[in-house]
Parts: sequence; structure tokens; C-alpha cells
Amino acid sequence: MTLRGKGINLQVLTECICYLLFGYLLFQLTFSGGYLNYVTPRMKPYLYGMSALMLLWAVFTGRYLLTPRYRVRLARSFVFIIPILLLAFRPADPGGSSMVRSYESSGFSMGFGNGGTDAYPEDDTGQSYGEENPWYDLRGLDEAEKTITIADEDYYTWMYELSNFYERYEGYTVVMKGFVFRTPDIQKKCDFALVRLSMWCCAADLTPIGFLVDSDSEVTFKDDDWVTVTGTFGISEHEESLILKAQSIEAAGKPEEEYVYPYF
Repeated sequence: MTLRGKGINLQVLTECICYLLFGYLLFQLTFSGGYLNYVTPRMKPYLYGMSALMLLWAVFTGRYLLTPRYRVRLARSFVFIIPILLLAFRPADPGGSSMVRSYESSGFSMGFGNGGTDAYPEDDTGQSYGEENPWYDLRGLDEAEKTITIADEDYYTWMYELSNFYERYEGYTVVMKGFVFRTPDIQKKCDFALVRLSMWCCAADLTPIGFLVDSDSEVTFKDDDWVTVTGTFGISEHEESLILKAQSIEAAGKPEEEYVYPYF
């Protein structure tokens, strides 16, 4: 009986190419930061680990590259075809409101938080941090001038702080960036919501967090336009939501990291 595949084993060669190609594309996606459109930064070491595993798998399988095989089964490699194609030809990131499930499923910042010291967690000893000693930095706060300038990297921190302790900051001037988000329910209350998308685990759970914005002037910006709003922080007329009374609304560039990852 003559064994097929004398010389180079086509099955092993195909499998090795698939492992290496998949590992390379996964590494490239992770290294470039593109993975943040799909999962949170906490997944980064696991993605690098998967890339390394693919390399080791290819090396291990490659030992049999010159081993003849009676029956070649190339179909075993097809399981990698779909993920390779998805990584090689990724669709354009839709972003903006097209990724939002609904206003009703939005994050805590659209309404009031728990309020009071109960919103602060306890440390390892069981002692609460308390209002005067939060476990995060409140960068951009100027208590003397009663202004809050929210940087891109501090967005979640301030959404948490303002939502849970809104009474402390009522009347402050807030400067923050986000994209314009409208729904019929929002437009009954104000001009639009200024939000960013929050990702807890993956793109499937993207949720808008931000504040309602009301302006005395006509708002010409369209949905998904990125803007910087300077406004007075307060409570909506029916005390249902937190709102910015806009002093100015200016066009802004999309941040380097579009999504917000809710942990400190």
C-alpha cells in the first residue's frame, strides 16, 4: 500500500498555515488596539496568550510536516476559515447611536444614582471610604470656580461621581465631550443627550451613559456628531434626570478610545 503525501504532508501544512495566520491576525488586532471595539482592555493579556498558543500549536503540529499520511483531511482546517476571514476583513465600526440598544437600557448617568455615602464601597477591612475620601481621583475639579472639566480618560469617574452625588455639584459649570444621541423619549425632555458608549464585557452590551442637554439656542448638530458641551449642571424640571443647561456647544473630534470601560 502506498501512503499519500510523501514529502510535505499537505494536511499538516494547511493546519500550520491556519494556526499561524489566525495567531498573527489576532496579535495584530490586539497590538493595534482594534480589539477595544469588541472587548474591554481586561481581555488584552488573554488575546496575546491566544496568539502565543497558536504559534506553539503550529510548532507542535509542524513536527509532522514530513510524515506521510494515508488519508489527507483538509476539511479539519476549515474551522479556522471563518474567524480568519472575520479578522482579515473586519466590517467598518458602526459606532455612535447605531450601537445603542435603547435609551431605557442606558447606564446610571441618565438618571439618579444611589446618592449618599452608600454609593461608596468598603475596603478590604470593611471600612467605608466615605464621601470625603473616594477611592478615585476627581481630576478637573475646581471648587473655587465651581467648574468641572471632564477629560476623556476621566469620563466614567465623573459619570459615577455626578450621578451619585449630584446635589453636591448642582450649579457647577461642567465641560464634557460626547456624541449627540436622540430618541423620541429624550426629545420630549430636552434637545438631546450627550453620551458615550459604555462597555462592560463586549460590544454586545454597549450602553449609553451621559447627561441630557437643554439649550436656549437651536441645536444644528446631527445624531452621532461629537461635541463639547459647556453647561450648568442640575436636575431636570420633573426631577427625573440629570441635565446640562448648555452655555455653548462646539464641534469636537472623536476621542482616541471611543468607548468607556466602567472600572477605575
